[in-house]
Amino acid sequence: MNNKPQKFMIENLDACFQRENSHGADYFFMLEDDNQVRPDYMARGIDIIEQIGVPVCMMNQVIEDLGASGEDRYSTFGIFDGIYDQKTYSPTEIRLALFGWTAMPNGSIFWSKNIRRDLAFRIGTVPGIDEDLRAFRLVDPVYVCLEKLAVWAQDESATNRNLGFDKGRIRREMDMQASARALRRAAWRSTPPAMQAEFLNGNVLRVPMDKRIYEMNPAGIRTPGMQAPIDLRKKLRQKAVDYLGRVHPSIRKAESELTTGV
Repeated sequence: MNNKPQKFMIENLDACFQRENSHGADYFFMLEDDNQVRPDYMARGIDIIEQIGVPVCMMNQVIEDLGASGEDRYSTFGIFDGIYDQKTYSPTEIRLALFGWTAMPNGSIFWSKNIRRDLAFRIGTVPGIDEDLRAFRLVDPVYVCLEKLAVWAQDESATNRNLGFDKGRIRREMDMQASARALRRAAWRSTPPAMQAEFLNGNVLRVPMDKRIYEMNPAGIRTPGMQAPIDLRKKLRQKAVDYLGRVHPSIRKAESELTTGV
């Protein structure tokens, strides 16, 4: 993979999701150097795609705490617990997971060569929203597997690989929060009114209502009769994002592709 000029982590990871298939493979997944997949990961992914008849599935991941040891090193829960059920979801339903945590974690995705549109967004973006952008490329149904077959290493606080040459942590955080809000607004605009109503009634996903409202309110999405409680510190942080955060151009590109099917 060509990394000149230096692309940093986000664009290098994104290249792994492009359609290019120089080895004639049938199935694909992306494994970062600090993450893991468990022995049955690939076999289960192939089985799901062949038996369920979808070109994309997502495997549940446990979280590895690199600062812990022994049994405490790995979470007992998976990142999809409390967000998804084990079943097939439409692309629109997957994007609503943005109001819970993240929609399509890189290390969870297993796909076949028959995917209708690849998941690479092909543009630099703000670290922290790249996995959410991938959901805007999605046009195929996705089967979510709740079996804990992969491991995500929680190590972002110990790395500067995301920063690029010209962004400090505070600026990156402000831009990431502003861009994430814009992405949620785009996801909501693309959701049919009937599904919006179902989501506001606590259906579609397993995301708790307080979490849904907490993510919707700062994005400026109306939730009649419901308001997330927020303390002064969080309110000040939201105001800071309102005034200082800059929405990345990749958000507009993602929404354009969602609208036009490019």
